[in-house]
Amino acid sequence: MWYFYTKFNSEKLNNLIEQVNGLFRKIFERKEYEYPDWMEQIKLKENFQKFKQYYEMSSEKEKTKLNLSFNNNIQIEKICKNEIRPITYDELLTHASNDFKNCIKILKSIQEYLYENLLKLKGFEETAGTLKKYYEMFYKETIKYVCPFCGLDNMLNSKDLYREAFDHYLPKSKYPFVSFLRENIFPICNTCNSRYKGDKDPKDYGKSFYPFASELNDCELSFEIIAGEIVKTDIDSKHFLEEIESWNRMFDIKDRINNFAEVNLNGWVSNVQEVMKIYKVNFECACNAEIQGCKPKMQDHKFVKKAILKAL
Repeated sequence: MWYFYTKFNSEKLNNLIEQVNGLFRKIFERKEYEYPDWMEQIKLKENFQKFKQYYEMSSEKEKTKLNLSFNNNIQIEKICKNEIRPITYDELLTHASNDFKNCIKILKSIQEYLYENLLKLKGFEETAGTLKKYYEMFYKETIKYVCPFCGLDNMLNSKDLYREAFDHYLPKSKYPFVSFLRENIFPICNTCNSRYKGDKDPKDYGKSFYPFASELNDCELSFEIIAGEIVKTDIDSKHFLEEIESWNRMFDIKDRINNFAEVNLNGWVSNVQEVMKIYKVNFECACNAEIQGCKPKMQDHKFVKKAILKAL
């Protein structure tokens, strides 16, 4: 990633997610609980009741496995760092009893309902907002002009009629308990989401970026140019070499950046030549002046232009 998302407060949504996960915890721990008031009149309560019924009819081994999948799958940061292994629906269903299969079937329905339907229900704008409202907050708090996964496509802003789609980093079709989890849901540009990542699973590619990491992002783009041609595109880092490899394989980043740079190379060189003519300076001075103008880093693809100019 070219930059990490910043965690920001969304108290109402956090409370809603915690209430849902709290129900799962109480069921797994076999503790008494009450359904939240907002759940009384919607399909979700009925689904939780069916889930609990089939869960209790499942074997102790199956219960333990499902509990483990909940505890593991909600820890997105540790999953990205390969400290914890998430558990898939397929793993849960291996050698499963009929009762447990029914339990997982209902669980899938709950997970789908939470993301696709819950925040669209009448009255929930007051309870927790909508995904459009959440996107507006997300854009304001943490998006820096362009998609952090490619650095090439501008993100639709909070004033646009539409918004970028939210990506489930761990695919909700493959993993339980991740469909309604803030750390697993964030917007990425349509090109990255639909054409490159799709349903790719980060766990198939090794250690991956945690999108909300608190560490300093030191990823730097570099090029090698010989006789006016780009012969090498690379991304360097002291701390994220494994993550860069996974990122590149999932999103084809180096080739996409390389293609973008090739298309714009002559135009950027022309900019330098124009500065030379106007200010009567040599190529090096003009190039340095253009490099100084490449701020802020993420606006108008200036980080790509800056890396090209440094390589000339």
